Amino acid sequence: NKSVETKKNKPQINVSRSEDKIEIKIKRESAKVDTVQKTPSKKPSLSESMKELSKSKELKAMFIMVFCYNTCIELTEVLWKGILRKTYSNKSAYMSYMAKFSQTVGFISLLLQISASAIIRKIGWRWSASLTPLVMCTLAVPFFVSVMLTNVGGSVRSVSLATALTIGTIQNIASKVTKYSLFDPCKEMAYIPLGPDAKTKGKAAVDVLGARLGRSMGSASQQVLVSFFGGGSILHCSPYLGTIYLLTVGYWMKAVRVLSRLFSETNETGDKKKN
Repeated sequence: NKSVETKKNKPQINVSRSEDKIEIKIKRESAKVDTVQKTPSKKPSLSESMKELSKSKELKAMFIMVFCYNTCIELTEVLWKGILRKTYSNKSAYMSYMAKFSQTVGFISLLLQISASAIIRKIGWRWSASLTPLVMCTLAVPFFVSVMLTNVGGSVRSVSLATALTIGTIQNIASKVTKYSLFDPCKEMAYIPLGPDAKTKGKAAVDVLGARLGRSMGSASQQVLVSFFGGGSILHCSPYLGTIYLLTVGYWMKAVRVLSRLFSETNETGDKKKN
């Protein structure tokens, strides 16, 4: 057997020849790879999130926006579902109606999300963020009035339950569609100029705590009203629910104006430093 060794810098090749076979062996130099161990990021605690929330005016305004949205959606959604259960007492009919409702929300949301970026560029962040409460309030007022005029329990109704259900369905569709297409993108855009702690600890307080407290506030308001004024039925509480709804939307709009002003001041300060 004859052995011929061919050496190169990288890699090294050894060739062995014999009458029956040719063996080629390739030797490579072992490379050392430095591995960096990444420590898993810890989720911020409730106290850390609340501390970060208390330090930032921007986070406070965003917290109010999320809180008010969830309070409003709780006030209308429970009332609407109460009418829906009265209209469709059959479980299969109720589930079929809810399935069509979800399909409609998904389809319209998809269409609006395609044009959401163009809307934000055209009318600006402030008016884009204000569209959700404005649309919700515009449709909520006739919904609460229609429920009040149904005169549930009486023999004569100025407005039928079917009419109130239709208005409530349109209102709930508009609430969810504008939330997914405009409210959520505007809220996420508001985090961009903030610091890293605000984007992690503050975001947890705004998105999680704000949503849960908003739902809890809406639910607690309904329970109190049903106990003291509704006679055991949520449908009799529409005037009071409407009043709370309007106050919440007003507080929501104020938070949008405050947040828009804060970001405008931040941008002006940044432009002055550049100049």
